[in-house]
Amino acid sequence: MKSKYWSVLGLLLPLQLMASPATAASPCRPYRGNYESAIAQGLIARPSLVNNAWQSWHLFQVAMHRNDRIEAASRAAQYLVILSEGSGTEQAHQARQSLEQEMVGYYQQPVEVALPMFEVILENSPVCIAN
Repeated sequence: MKSKYWSVLGLLLPLQLMASPATAASPCRPYRGNYESAIAQGLIARPSLVNNAWQSWHLFQVAMHRNDRIEAASRAAQYLVILSEGSGTEQAHQARQSLEQEMVGYYQQPVEVALPMFEVILENSPVCIAN
């Protein structure tokens, strides 16, 4: 019985390895990963789809002016995801700094106080390691 088990396992393991995607080949997408993780954990609801980064940024502005801090954090994160995937992670990092300055200026509080959910969504950004 054991030899039959091991022979079946021996056939399945190479098939599984061929079918699984290579982790090293996937691009590092820290904003997408954290955004999707926050949604999967139920920390935020998935915001409605937008046509582009500008629309997401505009909805972030609207939510801030309505003082809807959860929506503003979700839209800010959505904006960074779209920007990082369209223009690159470095541009998204720069945009994040601008967003944080805008939040601080609007609420007159540190980001952690003004929009704490924004920090929760993005706090565990994986580090991209260049080859």
